[in-house]
Amino acid sequence: MTLPQSELSPYDTGARCEPKLWQPNSGAVAVAMRSGNEDDVGNVDFTNDEDSTIVTVHVSRREDGMYTVHLLPAGGDDQIRVEFHGEEGQAVIDPQTCRSA
Repeated sequence: MTLPQSELSPYDTGARCEPKLWQPNSGAVAVAMRSGNEDDVGNVDFTNDEDSTIVTVHVSRREDGMYTVHLLPAGGDDQIRVEFHGEEGQAVIDPQTCRSA
């Protein structure tokens, strides 16, 4: 059964990737911590309309208080473009124009 177009979400149409938490609740986080997989805590996969992971994302806080957003592409690095929307405007990181640090 197909939903009418007006009832389709951006996830259904493929306009947005759907978030899928690696640990969907605090119990799953506790299990990951006990099993030594603390690096996996907080990861979120974003999947396309075919349920394939496009990118895994997590945010960490550095000792200086700054936050870092980590993007781990599942496919080629050339498939991910980053747009930063801030109060001062927008910045774009495009794989064809950026350089490695």
